[in-house]
Amino acid sequence: MAVSYSIVSAPPLRSIPDLDAEARRLVVRRAMHIGIWVWPSFALLDAWMCFWAYPGAPFGLFLSYRLVVEVGFVAVYHAAARPTVPVEHLSYGQDLCFGVAALGVALMAVHLGGIRSPYMHGISVVALVRAALVPDAWRRSLPSFLRIGLAFPLVMGVGLVLSPGARAEWLTGAALTDFAGNYVFVLASCFLGMVTGHLVWSAQQQVYRARRLGRYRLQAQIGKGGMGVVWLAWDPTLRRNVALKLLRLAPHAGPGAIRRFEREAYATSQLQGPHTIRIFDFGASDDGIYYIAMEYLTGSNLGTLVAEGGPLPPGEALELIEQACVSLEEAHAAGIIHRDIKPENLMLCQTAEGRSLLKLLDFGIARFREPLPGEPQLTHTGFLTGTPAYMAPELWQGAPADERSDIFALGVTHYFLLTGGPPPPAWTTAEILAAPATGQPGAAASAASTISDSLRAVIVRCLAKRPEARYQSALELRLALEAISGGKDL
Repeated sequence: MAVSYSIVSAPPLRSIPDLDAEARRLVVRRAMHIGIWVWPSFALLDAWMCFWAYPGAPFGLFLSYRLVVEVGFVAVYHAAARPTVPVEHLSYGQDLCFGVAALGVALMAVHLGGIRSPYMHGISVVALVRAALVPDAWRRSLPSFLRIGLAFPLVMGVGLVLSPGARAEWLTGAALTDFAGNYVFVLASCFLGMVTGHLVWSAQQQVYRARRLGRYRLQAQIGKGGMGVVWLAWDPTLRRNVALKLLRLAPHAGPGAIRRFEREAYATSQLQGPHTIRIFDFGASDDGIYYIAMEYLTGSNLGTLVAEGGPLPPGEALELIEQACVSLEEAHAAGIIHRDIKPENLMLCQTAEGRSLLKLLDFGIARFREPLPGEPQLTHTGFLTGTPAYMAPELWQGAPADERSDIFALGVTHYFLLTGGPPPPAWTTAEILAAPATGQPGAAASAASTISDSLRAVIVRCLAKRPEARYQSALELRLALEAISGGKDL
């Protein structure tokens, strides 16, 4: 389902915060990377000018100018990759590189016609490249463009002072006319570069402002559902990526939707175990967009894992279900019933040590065994919540969810990991797991034929129709699974 938001009306441009430091650092690094390749390529033009247009011009000296500027580009590029280097220093180094590049072109022009040299148009190229690669506010870019634009008259001025011959040759009416005719394009390039750079920067700021929520900067949408979307966002205060879940309120939605969202934030924040996603923050923007800031996980949910790679080996599936049990133990001990256990809500991540770690996600329809003080009843009789294929039989009859309905859903999930599909709703529990033994057809039945008798018995008990016939707690289920894995009876 497509989801859209109108995020925060834009304030006056002057109050919009500038791009965060990390974004500016990337701009510097990209500009220097392009400069590293573009700047030396003009040595081909230097060669043509020195050997054909102006024979006798010092090509070796030109190469030394190119080399000095190239070293600057490389140094700033590598400095931008080091987080310890302040962004302000990088910006200064970047502008210094463009200024020295303009100075280098001006020094080359001394040997290619002096004050009348058409080579000064190379400075126009430097100005326009700076504008294209580094969009910036005009006040901040003005010193850089002044350095670029004044490089040629500064070099020519020094030459006129130090060389009487050059002064006599260059200070003629014709030479000054040629200079003015060429230099006006340099000044125009610097001015247009500064203006266009400011316009691009302003547009970026508008986009940046539109993609902020509270203190978080939205980067990319990474998930969506009927009630909201999840964005990858940057928290500049704590300097880390977060997953920002935004509540999507339909026009007819009442206060119950907000209360459920608040309850999800509260429920998840009560759980601190390693197998449950962590909540960092909960709040709302000025125009009423509610959000939950959670840890950003990299990995794959179990539904995607099976869809892409097929059923899991029994040992691997059993280990993952054991980890899910640990999360459910903590939740149930806190009086929280998840009510939506399914492969898509179980994320397989990698720890820093390279170990696989399962995380339980999405407490969006969780309920507390005992209502919170002052909380109205949010679940009504006859209203089903959850994913149908994973809902326990008693929930279809209107009974309230408890720990044992989570156990049922976890059993269905275990079956899915082993076979690649949930048990068909029309089958009874006995028929589902008797299928491999009786040779009933079906891909799931064929995949399940490799399940050991002891593991089959555990899943049968999880899928029992009567809640009292199932495992009564996640701890009890985990101990049964550990007995199987310990005995290697898979």
